[in-house]
Amino acid sequence: MLLKYGLSNKNLVKGELKNRRLTQILTVTVLILAVLTAAIPGSLAIMRRADAQVALGNAKALRLALQVAATESYAASRPFRDPSREGGVTEEVWRRVLVDSKVPGDFWVLQTDESGYEVLRFLYREGDFTVSYCKDPLRYVVSYQEPYIQTEYTAVY
Repeated sequence: MLLKYGLSNKNLVKGELKNRRLTQILTVTVLILAVLTAAIPGSLAIMRRADAQVALGNAKALRLALQVAATESYAASRPFRDPSREGGVTEEVWRRVLVDSKVPGDFWVLQTDESGYEVLRFLYREGDFTVSYCKDPLRYVVSYQEPYIQTEYTAVY
């Protein structure tokens, strides 16, 4: 009967081998895709954690540069803090801190002591990370910034 339709055992065996190979290839492909799908979120979390560690290290370098700039300003009787300027410090101090610390982000001095030369609080922003520093108690908090809600209001008075 097989010969009547032009089929032989040899052709059937070849067809079965092709189907079996195709099934094996598809199975391996599905397994690889499943492993990748499971591994990507974990990998992204590890990369985000590493980026947070880098931002924290840069904030610590910034704290030291601010401390050095404040000491130099105090010794030369120059002002250190200027809330109306970029970063909350004078332009000279701002440039000096960026050169000394070599940080790629932006910073803002939020609070100094009564003398105006010791930094008690600052914010440092690098990419999607914000690091807040508090001197007493000594604390760094790294936050991952992702805007969920953005609003814009126009006030009518």
